[in-house]
Amino acid sequence: MNVRYTDKKQRILDATMELIAENGLHATPMSQISKRSKVSAGAIYNYFPSKEALINHLYIELKKKLVNEIFRGYNIQAPYKERFFLIWRNWFNYFISNPMELSFIEQCYWSPVISEEAQKTSARYLATYIGFIAEGIESGHIKKIDTQLIVYLLYGSIVSTAKLHLSGSLDITDEYCDAAARTCWDGLKAV
Repeated sequence: MNVRYTDKKQRILDATMELIAENGLHATPMSQISKRSKVSAGAIYNYFPSKEALINHLYIELKKKLVNEIFRGYNIQAPYKERFFLIWRNWFNYFISNPMELSFIEQCYWSPVISEEAQKTSARYLATYIGFIAEGIESGHIKKIDTQLIVYLLYGSIVSTAKLHLSGSLDITDEYCDAAARTCWDGLKAV
């Protein structure tokens, strides 16, 4: 693939993420994306047929990146509890290191702009994480609760903790991060 093509496309994606994180989905017209990315609106449409297609593409790419990051350093041979804490910390650290990505994902997740196809594609990337949760239930490490409920409970706690830190309301030190992850573990672990 042409380096210039890749660079332009990445500038478009970066500008879109930044603007949506700053202004919201509906307050980000293609003209602003064009201006921020320094790529003409006509050229943007050569890469993406519509604003919705651009947002869906970016959403899928960020979900893929997120999954790669949350499993960084993951060792399937490690005890389940250790892997649980690793994933929790990795996810938290990813969000505080990438606040614009957090904002973009949060704004898009429930938005009707995200197509059913994009939701299904991103769900395939998350299958490893969902499998990890299912493993915990099946092995007796985690309570027998609906997998989807557990996924959302963990996601909500991670996002809330990251937002607390990013807002400056509370400096989430390693100690606090461990305490938050431990609280989730204590709430979900099988007795």
